[in-house]
Amino acid sequence: MQGTSGAEHSMIGVGGFRKLAVVTALFAYLQIALGGVVRVSGSGLGCPDWPLCHGRPYPPADPHAIIEYSHRAVGSVTGVLIIATVVMAWVVFRNSRPLVAWLATASLIGVVGEGILGGVVVANELQSWLVVVHLGLAMIILGFLVATAVMAGPPSAGVSDRSLRRLAAVTAAATYVLLLTGSTVVGSNADEACHAWPLCGGGLTPDFSGANAFTMLHRGAVLVIGALIVYVAIRAIRRWGMRSPVGLSAIVALVVLALQVAVGAAAALTDGALFNGLHVAIATLVWSAVLTFALVTLARTDHSAELSRLAVERGSA
Repeated sequence: MQGTSGAEHSMIGVGGFRKLAVVTALFAYLQIALGGVVRVSGSGLGCPDWPLCHGRPYPPADPHAIIEYSHRAVGSVTGVLIIATVVMAWVVFRNSRPLVAWLATASLIGVVGEGILGGVVVANELQSWLVVVHLGLAMIILGFLVATAVMAGPPSAGVSDRSLRRLAAVTAAATYVLLLTGSTVVGSNADEACHAWPLCGGGLTPDFSGANAFTMLHRGAVLVIGALIVYVAIRAIRRWGMRSPVGLSAIVALVVLALQVAVGAAAALTDGALFNGLHVAIATLVWSAVLTFALVTLARTDHSAELSRLAVERGSA
C-alpha cells in the first residue's frame, strides 16, 4: 500500500509539474511580447531607473511608465514561476528525467543574467547592440522553458529518422539566428527607414544603403530560413502524417510562419504600431513552434513507471 501511494503521489507530481511548466513558458512569452509593446510604443525609458520607477516602487500616471512597469511586473512574476519550476523539476524528475531539471535550472541562470543585462540596457540608454543581446538572451530563456515543458511531456518514441532529427535541430538553430537578424533591424531603427516590401528599394529593387542593409539582411534570412522550415515541416508531415505529434507540431510551425510573413509585410507597408508589436510577438511564436517541433522528434523516456513498480514490490515484501 505504501508503494502504491508513492506511485500515485509521483503521478500527481508529474501532472502538476507539466501544468506549471506550460504556465511558466506562457508567462515568459508574455514578457517578451510586452517587450515588443515597449519597443513600438517608445516606452523603453518610461522608467529611467532600475529596479525602481522614477525613484519609487510603482509607476506614475504616465502611459510610457505604466507600459514599462507592466513589462517589469510580468518579468517578476515570470521569475517567481521559474524558481518554482526549477524546485519542482528537481523534486519530480531528478531520478526519472534529470534533463528536465537541468533545462529548468538553465532558464533560471539565464533570468539572473537577463536581469543584470536589463539594468545595463537602461543605464546605457538603450544602446542598439545591448537591445539585440537583451532580446537574444530572452529568446534563449524562453527556449529553455519550452524545452522543459516539452521534455517533461509523456514518453515518446521520437523519430527514427536521424537525418530528420539533425535537420530539425539545424532548423531550430537557424530560426534563432533569424530572430537575431530581426532584432538588429529593431536595434538599428532600420524598420523606420524601409517602408516597402518585399525589398526596400520601392519593393522590387534591393537597397543596401545605410540602415536598409540590416533590413535586407533580415529579409534574405527570412527567405532562406523560411524555406528550410517549410521543407522540414512538409517532409515530416508526409512521413508521419498530420495527426502524429511530429506532424501536428510541423503544421503549427507552418501556420505561425505564414502569419509572421503576412504581419511582417503589413508592418513594413503601414508602419503601424499594431503590426510592429505583433511582428515581435509572432516571431517569438515562430521560435517556440520550430523549437517544439525539433524537440518532439527526439525520444523521451521515463523510468518512473519502473521505479513505481519496484516501490510496490518492496512495499509488498
